[in-house]
Amino acid sequence: MQFNMKRKIILIKVLSLILFSSIVVAQEKVSVKIFPDIKRQKIQSIGGDYCQALYTNSAWDNIGGETLKQFRPGFVRVGLPLLFRNENYTNTKGDQILKQPRVISLLETIKRMKNEFGVKTFIVSVWDLPNELIVDPTKQSQRVVKPESYDEVLDMLVAFLLKAKNEYGVDVDYFSFNESDGGWQLQFSPQATIAFIKKAMIRFGAAGLKTKFLLADTAQTKGTVEFATMIMADSTIWKQLGPLCFHSWWSENIPDSEFERVAAFAKAQNKPVWCDELGFDAEAHKIKGMFQSWDYGLRFAKISHRMLKYAEVEVSMYWTWENNYTIMSTDLKTMYPSYYVTRHLVDYLNKGTQIVHSMSSDSEVLAVSGIHENGIQVLQLINMKKIPVIVDVEGYNSKSIDMVTTIESNNWNVQKNVTKSKRGHTYIQLQPASINTLIIN
Repeated sequence: MQFNMKRKIILIKVLSLILFSSIVVAQEKVSVKIFPDIKRQKIQSIGGDYCQALYTNSAWDNIGGETLKQFRPGFVRVGLPLLFRNENYTNTKGDQILKQPRVISLLETIKRMKNEFGVKTFIVSVWDLPNELIVDPTKQSQRVVKPESYDEVLDMLVAFLLKAKNEYGVDVDYFSFNESDGGWQLQFSPQATIAFIKKAMIRFGAAGLKTKFLLADTAQTKGTVEFATMIMADSTIWKQLGPLCFHSWWSENIPDSEFERVAAFAKAQNKPVWCDELGFDAEAHKIKGMFQSWDYGLRFAKISHRMLKYAEVEVSMYWTWENNYTIMSTDLKTMYPSYYVTRHLVDYLNKGTQIVHSMSSDSEVLAVSGIHENGIQVLQLINMKKIPVIVDVEGYNSKSIDMVTTIESNNWNVQKNVTKSKRGHTYIQLQPASINTLIIN
């Protein structure tokens, strides 16, 4: 009886080992190679958009305050309201805008951002202008500004920029007309952009302002190079142009080569690449519950990866870090999946991280790697597959590797000393549909 029992136990163990081995063999294996000596861009900031002054009576909200406290962005973008629909234009033209409550709120907000939260670099963008300055005021989009009204626009801009500088202690570093290539609201052709910048150069210089223009600030990846190329055709405005900047909307289904074109153009012009609206679906707000969903978080992780890896973005700004395309509930008690995806970027791929070249053998296992200023190496691996995979990482050597994983059922799982390198290889198992950051000690 005891002999038969022992035989059964041994048989069960053997069958268990066979079953386990077959599962391991059945799992897909992916090769990821890291090349620490091949350097890409160095990250300047993971930041966010704070544009509530455009949509509400206050530039500040509690979600914005919380993201500033938690993430401490070095770079932010704010929206400057210059169209006040219930006001007569004579009450808002020129320095009269400084009496508008929303403008006052914005000035107070950027002062707090600088003094309380350490924001270093400010971008101010304008979405729309009074009808009196528009060629066809009946239009809601693709609104073209009258060339003879450029000085009136600059009257308002200069008044705001000087007020920010002289009374609130904030020098605005960069300015743009939001998505002016496509004309979501305002539309500036490359020729009109050049003409406006030429006037602004004179006005800004006379006022003692150092504010530069973002180059392009386009609505989507595709078309950015063409729009920026035409602006760069006039060398007389080059000194007034800052980084090449674009938004990542409508870019989920374009090839990686489109992002690479942006990076290549920027290198040819000796300019960094910025994305000042990081997102993937500009109409996501129309879908109920979208921002709370895992689908939104995973898709956001993928577009963030492509911007880092292929467009070689140095500054990225999530749309938004306020109550608009929000990453958390308004009572601050519930963090959405996109919040945790953002944490992977803010915590591990932020300021000073030197991005290095990496390759994956599988297009659904996304890899981007970097080295912190203190020498700590990090590797982000996103498994877009619906099955687990084993990844063979080659290029880093480590005695201890920690891993942070985000999946639908567990948005933030920290594991210490999960594996180590052996003969130059590190093997790690990724869960299905997961975002993973490896901290290589």
